[in-house]
Amino acid sequence: MDGRELGDWAGGENVHALHARCKNNEGVSLIGLGGSPHGPFRTVFEYSEKEAETLFERAAKNCGGGLLILVSHCPPKNTKVDQVSSGEHVGSIAVRRFIEKTEPRLVVSGHVHESQGTDTIGSTTIVNTGPAQSGHYADITIKDKVTVKFPKLM
Repeated sequence: MDGRELGDWAGGENVHALHARCKNNEGVSLIGLGGSPHGPFRTVFEYSEKEAETLFERAAKNCGGGLLILVSHCPPKNTKVDQVSSGEHVGSIAVRRFIEKTEPRLVVSGHVHESQGTDTIGSTTIVNTGPAQSGHYADITIKDKVTVKFPKLM
């Protein structure tokens, strides 16, 4: 879990920071949210759901048209990809509201390691890539539909 200072980092020549920002490139708008709203993990980069909504509003002002993709460390609340091993849903209400309002084509998240997989909210495909520290990742293709595979390194 990266610290709050990474959220303030502006990026570099070939690396673009997405926290509370939108990056437009060739008809695709990537909007991002790092850290997570307050939850059971007590991570070092947390904020309120209201703050998350404000961050989304600020970032969305800079988004162009075209294909919208949300990259959010925290998955949306009450989905197959936000459940911890006890069954509790620990995702973000603000992330879910943003999805319901803007209907991005794809949401890529993590945070909840035990919930690697996919789900949908309306027409939006949601992907939890799983824990990179264990070699998990998602191979995502967007054409007429979103296709997701979960290969594993190692």
